Amino acid sequence: MNNALPHDFNRRAAVYEEHAPVQREAAAWLAEWLPEKIEGPALEVGAGTGLFTRHLVGRTDQLWATDVSPRMVRTGRDTTPDAEWSVADAIHPPTSHGYRWIFSCSLIQWLPDPAAAFRIWHHAAAPGARFLCGWFVRGTLAEFFDVCPEAAPFAWRDAGEWRDILQEAGWATKRSECRTYTKQHPQATAMLRAVHNAGAVIPHRLGTGRLRQVLRQYDRENRGENGVTAHFEFLRLEAIRS
Repeated sequence: MNNALPHDFNRRAAVYEEHAPVQREAAAWLAEWLPEKIEGPALEVGAGTGLFTRHLVGRTDQLWATDVSPRMVRTGRDTTPDAEWSVADAIHPPTSHGYRWIFSCSLIQWLPDPAAAFRIWHHAAAPGARFLCGWFVRGTLAEFFDVCPEAAPFAWRDAGEWRDILQEAGWATKRSECRTYTKQHPQATAMLRAVHNAGAVIPHRLGTGRLRQVLRQYDRENRGENGVTAHFEFLRLEAIRS
């Protein structure tokens, strides 16, 4: 991750899991593709508080879990002590283990230069290593970004674009699949607060007046019997190091 990007995961570590139901559900869905036994050294990047790590520790005793946020790492170490935790940026992971597996969940969309990260992970992985990761893709919070495109924290990509970037970095996709998660909130302000409490923040370039206008429009255009709707598009993907 890059501190210039609009996220606040370190400060939100204590409340992250309370406000991350989509990330929890997505981690469980990604875990459906895990083998019963993870052979050889495994690296998890962007492990956060350990939502996905908990699915890994019972399958391997050679797991290095990393995150750039010291508070996230402290929380993860407390809740999932069977992993070897360390503070590390996703593009500077521990590289001395010849990883047979590389994992991440809900991280990759935040990478400022995903192509570079994929190449670095390729270099850190052993020949034939597996890449099993899941992240949010184009379509996530589409209703909000349709109303306010300037609030997008980065350039959203679809699954095909992501597979192309992986291939150029030396990873051959074996399988991939997308799932849409739908969440209801009483109003747009509650939706935005939930996103903020899970670590993402609105870019500073969006002023208070504009934000209020956007939230009113979001309420008008998306309100139903149960409040407003927010959609999250999540990609799970398995690739092999070529």
